[in-house]
Amino acid sequence: MQRAVPKAEEPDPRERALAHTLGLPPIVARVLLARGLDDPRRVRTFLQPDLASLHDPFAFRDMKKAVDRIRAALRQQDPILIHGDYDVDGITGTVLLHKFFGLVHGTSRAYVPARADGYSFSRASVDAILAGGFKLVISVDNGTNAKEPIAELQRAGVDVIVTDHHGTSDNVADAFAVLNPRLPDAGYPDHDLAGCGVAFRLAAAVATSFAGSRLQSPEFGEFLTDAMTYVALGTVADVAPLCGENRTLVFHGLRALAQSRNPGIRALLDAAGLLHRGADVEDIGFRIAPLLNAAGRVGHANDAIALLCAPGYREAQVAAKVLETHNEERRRVERQLQDEVLGTAMASPDPAVVLASDRWHPGVLGIVAARATEACGKPVLLVAWKGDVGRGSGRCAAGSHLRNLLAECGDELVAHGGHAAAAGFEVRRDRFEAFRERFVDACRRAPPAEDRAPIDGLAQLDELDPHTVRRLDMLGPFGTGHHRPRFATRGVRTVGHPLTDARGQDLRIRVAAHGQVLPARVVRGGARFEEIRRHPGPWTIVYSPRLNPRGEDGPVQLDVHRLVDEFDSRTTPSLS
Repeated sequence: MQRAVPKAEEPDPRERALAHTLGLPPIVARVLLARGLDDPRRVRTFLQPDLASLHDPFAFRDMKKAVDRIRAALRQQDPILIHGDYDVDGITGTVLLHKFFGLVHGTSRAYVPARADGYSFSRASVDAILAGGFKLVISVDNGTNAKEPIAELQRAGVDVIVTDHHGTSDNVADAFAVLNPRLPDAGYPDHDLAGCGVAFRLAAAVATSFAGSRLQSPEFGEFLTDAMTYVALGTVADVAPLCGENRTLVFHGLRALAQSRNPGIRALLDAAGLLHRGADVEDIGFRIAPLLNAAGRVGHANDAIALLCAPGYREAQVAAKVLETHNEERRRVERQLQDEVLGTAMASPDPAVVLASDRWHPGVLGIVAARATEACGKPVLLVAWKGDVGRGSGRCAAGSHLRNLLAECGDELVAHGGHAAAAGFEVRRDRFEAFRERFVDACRRAPPAEDRAPIDGLAQLDELDPHTVRRLDMLGPFGTGHHRPRFATRGVRTVGHPLTDARGQDLRIRVAAHGQVLPARVVRGGARFEEIRRHPGPWTIVYSPRLNPRGEDGPVQLDVHRLVDEFDSRTTPSLS
């Protein structure tokens, strides 16, 4: 639990000792203390996480059973169908297992349903599995609550091993084995693994069952590098918390991404404009993931799998061009839907926005819902009709729990599932209005979303030199559950006139305190343009410092999340 901002600006006495022991700037020690890291040994482990610290994969209750069944299939040379999902998490986990089975001389087929067939095991999935004569199916990022389809497969003599991180403990499929860290009886200590992370743990368990000589081969070393890149891509794209094992996996995955010789990975980085500088978490979220996701949104996820499995760079470049074409189409469709949704969302007086249309493309609903939620600060659900049933996608701001809100209206839905911030569902046309009213009422009764992320303490602008900000970056990778360091500075004044960005959403200003002037970007501050133009301060600002990649206004920039007018709050503002 992070501390609230202290009322006095006296430093924590432990700060100087920790900074001295580790050779860190005091402000870096301040962040570590705020996040509960006060022991130098724990800090060293945090800064250099070790893959050897991952939990034993056999901690999963059903892992030994799953491994024994896979080993039997490998011995008998039975082909294995890997049933994936059409988002980045499902795609990368599917490719990971497919390549692993090739490494251990097994035969596998990657199968990802079309988005039009729906999430998880659909009728099309069951028919394809039965027609192919598969005796073993391994799901990736789906399957936990696919009770009826998996029961049909099990009755037909097909063993299904579920690897997943979705679903609830109610209505769990009676599969041959279920590996889902979020289930209360799963047995695995870390509950936050993404779907690709669970697939990686399965591969690790199977690998440890082989003789050590195979694990020491160059081919296995190359596979491990590729596997780490897949886990980093899937975990970040799925917005999984970057703490615990996810932090360790992404930390090493980002380094593997920069070193990868895999043709598909290199072509993907090239298409995203990252081949010669590597990638960080934001690059994955905003540049790489959209390319991979575009296949499943407006084409078929098989195109993304073809890229990641390309045998050579020439084939990978061709596959990457296909994804770029999909991404351009995705952008075009998304712009059309966004123009239609944003105005309605902003004008709605309700605590939630629930819209549906026969004209909308289901592949871009989630992206547009996320943009609308960011703009209006309310949960947004969008539904695309296909006949009498609509498939929907929703997003909500931090502090709300979308999956729980949907569960309150679950009797009005055909199906639903997801996470706190993002969810999917199906609804019948004749139940849509009843569902909409129930959902809006659930949001009205829910406690207000708390969007004030905790900060790491007070700071002065003169502490934020480029060297220190670079040392703060050592605390990454940053993301959900482990955000960039946030500080508060009091008595700040603006210098010059604010400028809006091209979309009118963010403001660019210069801030000054105690003789130091730094450029700043007020995140989603466009609506406060006139207020900030007329009133230079003093302000208390909450911000994250970062190195400015362009450096036009200096090497350090502040991303300002909150401004508190000190004339309106004479007492110390509450910034916890």
